[in-house]
Order: sequence, then structure tokens, then C-alpha cells
Amino acid sequence: MASSRPARTRVGRYELGRTLGEGTFAKVKFARNVETGENVAIKILDKEKVLKHKMITQIKREISTMKLIRHPNVIRMFEVMASKTKIYIVLEFVTGGKLFDKIAAKGRLKEDEARKYFQQLINAVDYCHSRGVYHRDLKVKGDLVKRVES
Repeated sequence: MASSRPARTRVGRYELGRTLGEGTFAKVKFARNVETGENVAIKILDKEKVLKHKMITQIKREISTMKLIRHPNVIRMFEVMASKTKIYIVLEFVTGGKLFDKIAAKGRLKEDEARKYFQQLINAVDYCHSRGVYHRDLKVKGDLVKRVES
């Protein structure tokens, strides 16, 4: 008897799920490692758009920077794959949303909570700076500051 569940798209050992976000050059999708069951986020870049907008140097820089950084408050990159038309960057899957959205929803943070976020932010930025990496885009994972690019 055939399953009524539609076949999921696979990229390497990852089964793609819902779209988490979309930008000009990339789409980020939820995915699951079919071997380990681990949840990840996969940033999918269209090679044609990357080449057309002369973004290849920036993409290479982002990948090499992510390889340098290993810190609990910075999103981890697991691997990079490519097909004829796409580049796939496999990243740690995090929840929690943006700190800005959290502040907007609450109106303001209590001093203890604000101090905790600030300390995590400063720790992540200091770590990156110590490795010659300067931030452009910081995001929050639950109560941790995440994501740093050169």
C-alpha cells in the first residue's frame, strides 16, 4: 500500500521541510538529517543570481568566516554542498527569533534579562573580533546571541 505522504526533497543526507526565511539571494529551509535525526537550517543560494549580482566573493567570504568561528553564541556551519544550480550551506537550526522582536513584543526588557543578552552579545562579538572577524548580522537563539559574518 502506497503512502499518502508526498515525497520530501532531499539534498545529500538532508530532507528539506518548510521555508524559514527568504532574502534576495537565498532561501533558508528547515531540514532534518535522515541519518541522525538532527534538525538543521539550510541556506539555499541560486548560483545564477549570485553570479549575476557579483556576489561570489561575499559568499566565499561568508563560508570561510563561518569555518573560523566556533562559539556557543554563534551559529555553526556544518557543511557546504553544491549542485549545478544551487549552493547549500548547512547551518545549526536555532529558535527564538530576533532580539528586536522580543523587545518590541514586551515593550522593554527587565534589567536582569537585558544584562544577560548584553553579556552574550559582547562575548560573541569579542570572540569574533579576536579572530579578525567583524559582525554584520547578529541574531538571537533562544536566549543566546547567534550568527556573525565578516
